[in-house]
Amino acid sequence: MKNPFHLAGRWLTAAALGAALAAAPALAEDYPARPVKIVVGFAPGGANDIIARLIATELTNAWGQSVVVENKPGANGAIAFQQVAKSAPDGYTLGLGTAGPTTMNQSLQKLPFDVLKDFTPIVNLVDAPHALAVNAKLPVSNLKEFVDYAKRAGTPLSYSSPGIGNSGHFAMEMLKQQTGMALTHIAYKGAAPALNDLIAGHVQAYFTSAAALLPHVNTGTIKVLAITSDKRLPLLPDVPTMAEAGFPDFEFPVYGGLLGPAGMPPQVVQKINADANRALKSPAFLEALRQNAMVAWGGTPEDFRSFLVTDLARWGKVVKAGNIRPE
Repeated sequence: MKNPFHLAGRWLTAAALGAALAAAPALAEDYPARPVKIVVGFAPGGANDIIARLIATELTNAWGQSVVVENKPGANGAIAFQQVAKSAPDGYTLGLGTAGPTTMNQSLQKLPFDVLKDFTPIVNLVDAPHALAVNAKLPVSNLKEFVDYAKRAGTPLSYSSPGIGNSGHFAMEMLKQQTGMALTHIAYKGAAPALNDLIAGHVQAYFTSAAALLPHVNTGTIKVLAITSDKRLPLLPDVPTMAEAGFPDFEFPVYGGLLGPAGMPPQVVQKINADANRALKSPAFLEALRQNAMVAWGGTPEDFRSFLVTDLARWGKVVKAGNIRPE
């Protein structure tokens, strides 16, 4: 005869599991029932923070529930993403995934998380195009002239970035590999000194977000040669795309998307995705993106996962070809 207590325990376990499964749709329907947090791996004021706060405002309005941004800088965003990966997969802790702290960083070094295994892709929100700027005194007026000038120079030109593994570092490394230019990378401790030394002429070039360059475009201290977006930006109408500048194979998407911990309920994922996609069509949201030199994307969670797979492969090749090592 089988142990009745063993049978009872099995029945209770099955009943508990059934109750949990039945409750999942109800919980998803009630989501969000309390404030939602978006963790950002960088300090306030930068492009990552701007994207997070824009979508937080739109989702707060849509849900009637607070969506707050928590800035947790450090280790090129890895500290924030480790927090997200370890959070409960209930949709109340999300992360803003961007190229530097996620796909680029994982291509460069071993991290305490795996972008594809430890997170749930929700929606790819925006593209934050980068632009190549050179010092105003450099005798070039377009990207091809810059490449030719760098190849003819007796010693390698130098370019700045906020650090090894930063998006600007990878952008210039990709351009080097495609053109055969000899360039020397000067890694700084932040974006401000990297830009200041470009303006001062201590370095000749700097690849960074177009938004960061906007205040300096009309001052005559820098020249912007090309942008990485598919179309010209309204705020930089005279700056050609990389394809227009003669480099159609230069693909450099710098995304900002929402990720959650692995194992999130599909119903919650779909709700966040649908509401975020609606937010991306909001005139106020689109105007805010325009003012910050960004472009709306959107799409399904599956689209975002596929994009991440492609981006990891892209930067893995760049790191290997350039023999790039972490600091």
